[in-house]
Amino acid sequence: MMNLAYRTTSHLILLISSLILHFMPNKFHKFVFVLFDGFSNMVLASALEPLRAANGLPNGPAINWEICTIDGAPVTSSSGLTITPQASLPDTVTKTDIDYLVVVSGYGMRDHTTPKIRARLQNAAQHARNIIGLDTAAWLLGCCHMLSGKTATIHWQELDQFQEQFPDISVRSDRFIKDGRMITSGGASTVMELMLHILAQQFGPVVAFDVSNLFVYDAENQYHLTRGADRLQGAGGEYLRRAVGAMMSRIETPIPLKDIAKQAGCSLRSLDRVFQDNLQISPGKYYQMLRLGRARDLARGTDFALSTIALKTGFTSSATLSRAFSKTFGITIRAIRKN
Repeated sequence: MMNLAYRTTSHLILLISSLILHFMPNKFHKFVFVLFDGFSNMVLASALEPLRAANGLPNGPAINWEICTIDGAPVTSSSGLTITPQASLPDTVTKTDIDYLVVVSGYGMRDHTTPKIRARLQNAAQHARNIIGLDTAAWLLGCCHMLSGKTATIHWQELDQFQEQFPDISVRSDRFIKDGRMITSGGASTVMELMLHILAQQFGPVVAFDVSNLFVYDAENQYHLTRGADRLQGAGGEYLRRAVGAMMSRIETPIPLKDIAKQAGCSLRSLDRVFQDNLQISPGKYYQMLRLGRARDLARGTDFALSTIALKTGFTSSATLSRAFSKTFGITIRAIRKN
């Protein structure tokens, strides 16, 4: 029952994140993935899918990614899957600003340290705001002298040899490490955590929480893995989940926040603090935006009259709904329906 409620709760947070994102600048954030033979499909998917999920939110963050290789030739993953890139790394570098250069290698990374490869990676790094090394890619970055004097990690099987090979790098077994603009991470599960962290930092914790819910279905697992809204810890995380569940059940007939707090098992002051600390929004605003998100979906997906939509989302009249909608989105609900 708890799992079902939590999964349903995640859909509400999806609505809220999409509404909050309405106010974000519509600037594309560019991720360029550089794949090498022997890369892990799971690592690549763990990096790409969170971006795809965030990008798919209505009015969501503007994320663009491109798959490339050093010379534009296809590469083969460790499980035999062949990927045809969209471009070569040099071609990509000349035509775009790169927010995140993501290097992905797996088995055989020692074979990918030729002078040509090093030169092209070093050149690309000069055009990137951040450089990420996934799985064993920290080895390649180390060979390019990008990690000298920095702290980094790598796939756990390579930790000892990595430390021995690169004494100028402070090697740790952390799940992922950010040192300046250099970011390193090990296997697939840690890559997912890293991408959620980047989403939280770049677009806010609500986005990361929502994306996390799309991939983590068990509520207890979600809690212990500290994914989601910037690590919902302790009683606060439970209060938040209960509160959102209570709001969800009373969209059509809203109840006072003091009753929401009571159902969550905390005081009204504690409820406000939990929302502000984890989602950077007040519970009252969250509740209203949840209802407005539902109204938007009904306007887009049904033929209900606006008066009916108002009743189904807890507004006293279509005029009240229209005013709240226009104030929040800067567009009328009638225009949303027309579009």
